[in-house]
Amino acid sequence: MKSKFKNLGNLCCLLMFLFVVSCANGIDDNERFSGGVTNAQLESPEINENCFSTLANSDGSESVKVTWPLVYGAGGYLFSLSIVDDPSNPIVVVKDSIVDGCSVIFDKLEDTKYQVSVKTLGNDNLNNKEAASATVYAYSTLVPAVTIPEGTDIAEYIMANLQSSTQEQGFELLAGKTYTLNGLVDFDLNTVTFRGDKTNRPTVIVGPSGGLMTQGGLKVKFINFDCTEMTQIGILTLSGTPSETISTTTLGYIADGANQNGYVIENPVIFQECNFKNLKNSFLYGNAKNWSLRDFRITDCIVQLNNSGSNPVINLQGASNGLIKELKIKNSTFYNLSDNSSAYFIRYSNSSNAQPKKIFGNSGNSSTFDISYNTFSKTMNGKDFANNLANTNTLVFNVHHNIFYDTYRLNKLLSSQGKIYTEGNTIFGVLKTVDSSDTTKKDASGNYYAILEDPQFAGPINTAFDLSQDNGGVNFTPAGPVALQYKSGDPRWYGE
Repeated sequence: MKSKFKNLGNLCCLLMFLFVVSCANGIDDNERFSGGVTNAQLESPEINENCFSTLANSDGSESVKVTWPLVYGAGGYLFSLSIVDDPSNPIVVVKDSIVDGCSVIFDKLEDTKYQVSVKTLGNDNLNNKEAASATVYAYSTLVPAVTIPEGTDIAEYIMANLQSSTQEQGFELLAGKTYTLNGLVDFDLNTVTFRGDKTNRPTVIVGPSGGLMTQGGLKVKFINFDCTEMTQIGILTLSGTPSETISTTTLGYIADGANQNGYVIENPVIFQECNFKNLKNSFLYGNAKNWSLRDFRITDCIVQLNNSGSNPVINLQGASNGLIKELKIKNSTFYNLSDNSSAYFIRYSNSSNAQPKKIFGNSGNSSTFDISYNTFSKTMNGKDFANNLANTNTLVFNVHHNIFYDTYRLNKLLSSQGKIYTEGNTIFGVLKTVDSSDTTKKDASGNYYAILEDPQFAGPINTAFDLSQDNGGVNFTPAGPVALQYKSGDPRWYGE
């Protein structure tokens, strides 16, 4: 039997639900499913962590299946689902929907806390009464994490509690609290999630020697970083002693046609929904070693720079090879308080040795730059946007719907041999006149690399980020007609 649902409510567009029955032939078959239970007060089914499983979908997404034990003599179940990331403001996704089976499937959202409610309904034919109350269970898709106590220095705590493991492990900061990071946290080869709270971010005061280091997978989420006192080159530094277990030889890339001796971080490195204040140097620093990353992402972040020096924001310079195979920067704002004619936004070490085949071999001979729906201001205003990137037809540049304000030579990012898509970009120069190539060259679809336009930001845009405010006390909402037409720039400035 197919399941029947009623009253999905206005939020069904948030999660598309599939509901399935796990009880063969349906529970309305009195002979099969009464179990001899009549004239009874029914109880709601027990739900625990073993009732939940993750399903892989053909499109790459995941779903959650929750299955509960059959209650004999029931007339169905009343199912509700809410998102409770902020317990004081729950988002009701499904409310009091009737299920005639014993399981439900719903879309799995990353880093989300749910409240699941299942109540047994009565059966008039069997004279069975509905349960007096529902079974309510808290289900989370967050990676299990150790909570770092308030008042503890992050570096000291993590280095004392980090386990050498092949399994992902997590460290969590308390909502709304302030922490210090006075040393370098070296996650080494471990895959780690380091997170705060999605609705009430903690703040990390980074000391002069503070920072993060990895040569494994790392996810940093929902944290505000005050980097005012930090003197390390990168808020994230790749290890200065790369492990031979992740060399291009050990990983099999040399045998597959690569010709560079280097090191590859295979697992994703992600910064998501974080804010950064007064970052004076690099966001990512390769430590002048032959590092490549398979997957590096910055999404839904605001990064306020105060960078007048020579260190690029994404800094893989100083080695003999290295690249980012899949780079994603999306829905983010980067703005600099300082004029800068010395640093690039992104810089590799050697353009020839940044060809993906030379690191990832024949099977990995491609690289994608996905830079979309971002706002860039003064990053950097006197230096090319990129340097030492490869120029080969195996590169893909999805660079679209961005605002580049007081930013110079976007075209240095876009390889002439690569596959380029640049719809909806705008660019404007202040310190320097916009390079003509940025506004005259086109992608294969006829889109200009960027359209010349002053975005006319609402402002202020030249003030240090205030971590006590949601958007830091700055306002990059554009008024330029082209930007408005394409909804270019970081979506947060449109109230999205």
